[in-house]
Amino acid sequence: MGARYVNLWVVRVIVSSIVITAIQLSVLSNLRIGGVVIMGIWLWTLVVGLLGGTPPAMVAGATTGALFDAHVSTPFGLFIAVGLLVGYVAGQLGREGIGDFKAAAWWMPSAIGLAVGFLAPVVLTIGATLSGNLQFWRGDLGSTMVVNAIVFAIAIRITAMLGRRLIGDVEGYRW
Repeated sequence: MGARYVNLWVVRVIVSSIVITAIQLSVLSNLRIGGVVIMGIWLWTLVVGLLGGTPPAMVAGATTGALFDAHVSTPFGLFIAVGLLVGYVAGQLGREGIGDFKAAAWWMPSAIGLAVGFLAPVVLTIGATLSGNLQFWRGDLGSTMVVNAIVFAIAIRITAMLGRRLIGDVEGYRW
């Protein structure tokens, strides 16, 4: 395999994460469901982790988090931290086969999407609170959790199909 293949997956994940972040910033941030912004960058990181394992998911989480952090008025690094956490958890679940789209039960990726969509806003809010930023308490955290969870559970398979197209054969990325 060698360095050429390692660099290839890194480039594919970074470029596709830039595209996903652009979609997040230009479309999803303006499109609200029940007043809630759908966090496609977390869904993308989750899918990359379930498809390709921990290293690609961590790269996706760091890339989308850094780019999104550069455009929002929160402490820099907050979305990076949440992205890295989502990437790590998703990568481990994908590596163990629990959330694998091919080997796991048909409902398992949706259940994982439901859990991540529900818990990621809580982690973001706790991280923001610990950094002294209380702006996430102004909105309705409960509706943010529920709406993101439902959208993640429904959209995870469609996002996985997109992920396979954007980052290619991720089976070789397993560690």
